[in-house]
Amino acid sequence: MELDKNRHNADVAPRASQSALSSLLRRFWRDFIGHRKASVTLAASLMVLSVLLQLPVPLLTMHIIDVVVEKRAFSIVNQLGMALVALILLRHAFSYINESVTLTLKESIIVDAQSTLFRHLQSLPLKFFANKHSTYLQSRLMNDARAVEGALVRNFVTIAVNALTFVVGAAIILYLQPRMGLVLLLTIIPFGCIRLFTNQRMRSLSADMQEQQAATSAAISERLAGVATIKSLGQQNSQAELMAQRLETLKGVYVRTNWFGVVSGIGTSLVTSLSTAFVLWYGLHLVTQGEMSLGQVVGILSLMNFLYAPVNALVAANIGIQQAASAVQRIYEFLDEEPEHAHGETFRLSQGRVEFRAIDFAYKPESKVFQDFSLTIAGRETIALVGHSGAGKSSLVRLLPRLNEIQAGQILIDGSDIRSVALPDLRAAIGIVEQQAFLFTGSILDNIRLGRPMATQEEVVAAARNANAHDFISSLPQGYETCVGERGLTLSGGECQRIALARMFLRDPRILILDEAVSALDSQSEEAIQRSLQSLCRGRTTIIIAHRLSTLMLADRIVLIEKGVLVEEGTHEELIASQGAYARLFLQQFQSQHAHGKDPIGMETT
Repeated sequence: MELDKNRHNADVAPRASQSALSSLLRRFWRDFIGHRKASVTLAASLMVLSVLLQLPVPLLTMHIIDVVVEKRAFSIVNQLGMALVALILLRHAFSYINESVTLTLKESIIVDAQSTLFRHLQSLPLKFFANKHSTYLQSRLMNDARAVEGALVRNFVTIAVNALTFVVGAAIILYLQPRMGLVLLLTIIPFGCIRLFTNQRMRSLSADMQEQQAATSAAISERLAGVATIKSLGQQNSQAELMAQRLETLKGVYVRTNWFGVVSGIGTSLVTSLSTAFVLWYGLHLVTQGEMSLGQVVGILSLMNFLYAPVNALVAANIGIQQAASAVQRIYEFLDEEPEHAHGETFRLSQGRVEFRAIDFAYKPESKVFQDFSLTIAGRETIALVGHSGAGKSSLVRLLPRLNEIQAGQILIDGSDIRSVALPDLRAAIGIVEQQAFLFTGSILDNIRLGRPMATQEEVVAAARNANAHDFISSLPQGYETCVGERGLTLSGGECQRIALARMFLRDPRILILDEAVSALDSQSEEAIQRSLQSLCRGRTTIIIAHRLSTLMLADRIVLIEKGVLVEEGTHEELIASQGAYARLFLQQFQSQHAHGKDPIGMETT
């Protein structure tokens, strides 16, 4: 089960150039932020105010110390103290409002990006999903949008605000003590270099970490989904060891990434600690010489934060923007994928006549499933497609709602090329019940109602009765409100298939495709539902893929396909009488199944 080992490697796009990243950032700003100008302006204004309100605090502190220690002016201590408290409260009030506004703005941008990405993924052709694990796509959708985290708002403003803070802080220190100010400015160089180097390395490693995390999440999800298969094969230990190896690899990436964070923290702390020690030593020396007041020393110690914190913030903002740019690049890798062609002429089905005209189709260019294949299905006719596994039966019916696209030829419904009609109209006219019924986590009611979301409770129950599902649903503790679990895990295969049939009874499409729709039903359940299927097929064009004789007997015509070629067609009786390929296959399977007392099986399904 190592088949997913390199599954996602091909999905990792090369990192874009700096100019390309800048272009992507501008594009993201235009698509997701530009229309929120009022919120952005408010957040930026509040951030500027909360930062500017920090500047008077060290100056006021310096003044209080000088007044109390040197001038002994105790009479104004209370006023100065109250002013200091008022400034602090005001600054924190603005900070709180700023954080609230920024948080709301950030989350709005993230949700907008995630919703847009999910909507676009839904519009992509199935071939896009062929080699991509669903959990990998989920991780990309959730984590890439989250990685942006409004950085294109916060960090751009942070750069402007902190650049201003640094300039003002440096000017005040240089004004108070030029020599000390110059020394402190020189220490900014190693401080900034340490932060810049380590953050750049962390950015490079974090991109690899995100990719490894997405791939590992996909692998774990796949094993959890296939836990029954793993248990049945007795491979719990081997799979646990495999996942442990993958998690160990991920741990190594985490450790390497965060190690640079440790180096950065220790290195910058060393610079700031030595600088503080220098200011204390040199400042107190100047105090003893009468060249500085004690208040000025304390003030400069406080103002040091206006040098190091802005540099730290500027470097982090730059790296944050780069990380956001990488996430934006990954988002647009998906958003730039060509969606299905959904626009076209308004389509209203009348007779339901289907024509496959000389079509070519292949999943891979070198291996064609159909070449110059033709088949006509009369309106309201029921046909059955039979053939060996891999003959192309399921592939053929998936072309009708354009789940896959033909490479040549035409598919017509009532004379209209399906590529020229509006895709929502086309799919609204076609219903498919597949062999593997897919149920979503939620109630049985909601799963059936997917066929027609506005259906009433009574209509849902009527559909369930037609699908022979009402009795078993009613026997459940919560009836139609019973939660079926992920992919219908709490139900049997036959129960899931009956719910899928109920969904289609409710949908009431004009063209119906039953792809082994009753394969998971036992003989008793199938017998009970045959009349309902006859009723469902009546008056609409129906294509049945089946191997049970009882289901084949619903068809007006049987079409035998082998390796993408139409070999024979006719009624069951005609094909048996002709003693051709269908008769030989049927006889072979009939004898095999009759020996086991089972319903005759014609052929396997794709």
